[in-house]
Amino acid sequence: MKRITLYEFQRKYLSTIRTAGVDVTPESLQKFFEVINGLYGREHEVLSLKYDTRRGEYYIRAHGSVGFAYHLGEPSFMIQVLPRPYKRDPDEARSLRFFLSLMNLSGGLGLGRREIDEAVSTYTRGKGGVHELFLYLYAYLLGRELFHGLYREYSEVEEKLQTIRGRVLLSRLARRPPLSRDVPVRHTVLDVDTALNRVLKAALEVVVEVSAWEGIARAAEALIRYFADVGPLRQGDIERVTFNPLNERFRPTFHLATMILAGFGKLSPGLTVPGIFIEMDRLFEDLVYHTVLTALSGRGRVHRQQPLPHIVRNASEIEAKMGAVFTFGPPRPDIFVQMPGGRCILEVKYRNLSVKMGDTRWRKLVRSSGELYQAYSYSRISGGGALIVYPRLRGQYNGWLPDMFEEGVETFSFFDGTPLGIVGYELSRIGREVFIARRGVILDRKIAGNVRNLLESVCVPNGEKV
Repeated sequence: MKRITLYEFQRKYLSTIRTAGVDVTPESLQKFFEVINGLYGREHEVLSLKYDTRRGEYYIRAHGSVGFAYHLGEPSFMIQVLPRPYKRDPDEARSLRFFLSLMNLSGGLGLGRREIDEAVSTYTRGKGGVHELFLYLYAYLLGRELFHGLYREYSEVEEKLQTIRGRVLLSRLARRPPLSRDVPVRHTVLDVDTALNRVLKAALEVVVEVSAWEGIARAAEALIRYFADVGPLRQGDIERVTFNPLNERFRPTFHLATMILAGFGKLSPGLTVPGIFIEMDRLFEDLVYHTVLTALSGRGRVHRQQPLPHIVRNASEIEAKMGAVFTFGPPRPDIFVQMPGGRCILEVKYRNLSVKMGDTRWRKLVRSSGELYQAYSYSRISGGGALIVYPRLRGQYNGWLPDMFEEGVETFSFFDGTPLGIVGYELSRIGREVFIARRGVILDRKIAGNVRNLLESVCVPNGEKV
């Protein structure tokens, strides 16, 4: 199957795609992207089709999601979007390592640095697409947990035995011939045929079916033997799965299994676009959250999606009277910080601030004015300051933003004196002074203090101006 490869936020013209052997029309691409955006796009599009009036041709634009999707019509092809925060690296290994580290942090995969390096190495040696990376991770993580045994749980069964076990079903016994040797009983057994195991087995079967990497398919086939006594996937199995101290270790693999089953249409038989896309802005937000959490290290409280009072006074009464709503739910800043000296909100934006208008490329401090308005309204409602965080990579993109890890970062204020900071999360520090671990972020002591000082400069007492 032909493959179209883009990097996040990259554009590719249809003439280039056709030269590569994929003769697809703008109309079929538009329908394809509408389905993808409907399935995987939340706040932003995953892929879009645009027309360049200067060149007189269409182009594909990737946005802030990483993943893949299959076009099963004519022509058949796969489109994949790869992570590339380190755009000028000669290979993509560093970007993939960054992506997997963020997935590990957000999804609790429990991978160590060596295991992430091995996954990246396996990917770069293979000839498949990014979907093989998800399949590899699933087979690897599941194999690691199955080494400690398959999960079992108690369930009730009814059967006919020649010995009495459990509870005798007297109503059925009374209807049996008097010389019958079998006794109908109901008893409890420790069984492997559980909802969790059926989900894990079904995802393994998908790996065997779709993986083009012989090593992964062979490993998945070997793992399926553990599930010999596990039945096929039943409707509602995913909803029935609950976690407890005995099966908590399978939670990360369960999440990957549901992604694989949903992505390849095993949960929705009518799904026309098998694929998986992960929003990089969500992963980047997790990274910033854990960085702030580490920097404060008990010197303040950090909250995700903290609900604030409604921006309109008496909103609920007005909505009830008008029979309509202002917004679906209260304002929720990405991160809310409460420190001894005050409070502030953080808005995390995974955006490139270099914008081309006509023939001129402009450096911007915010992507759109709406981001400023949002930060201001959230800060005023919360009674503190605001900090907007973008990714930054020295010499490559957003390099004009202050590095949030440096000492003495300059901050600003809104027109009424409300503190405002606009900073970049310097990605080149990852692996040197910033380490993404399994369950958090480890910071060099000095830059942790710098981040703490930055937060103190925008976190002010309730309603105070500067």
